[in-house]
Amino acid sequence: MNEKPTYELDKILNDVSPEQFEQYNKSINEESNSNVSEYFNSYIAMNNLELSDVIKKSDIPSNYAYGILNGNRKNPSRDRVIALCIACEMDLVHTNRALKVAGHNPLYSKVSRDAAIIIMINREEYNIRIINEFLYGHNLDILKTFNN
Repeated sequence: MNEKPTYELDKILNDVSPEQFEQYNKSINEESNSNVSEYFNSYIAMNNLELSDVIKKSDIPSNYAYGILNGNRKNPSRDRVIALCIACEMDLVHTNRALKVAGHNPLYSKVSRDAAIIIMINREEYNIRIINEFLYGHNLDILKTFNN
């Protein structure tokens, strides 16, 4: 995971003109998105998780999940990244890091849906269906792991 630290990006931005912003933004997003599979695979290996178990627990169609994890699926949705984090039983810090690496906003406690997901992660509830029942029961959008 070779994401540049903020101070390096700040130095780069000193030389970026407003006209060059699009190119800068594109390069940063491409760099981040290329690391999504690396981040998950590193986490899975470091925690001795079985890839097939993670994919099954994520509730994401297996061919799509394998595509994310092998780097063939670029730009996975925020919900799918969250689902993979839950399947890996990541804590909030690791979940937010995965979201950032994937180019998404971290879970934010002032957003009701995010707060509900944070509660479940903090309670170490790592079952997508139970989390979705909790979300649904509070009139919040469920995690969309399929194209529904």
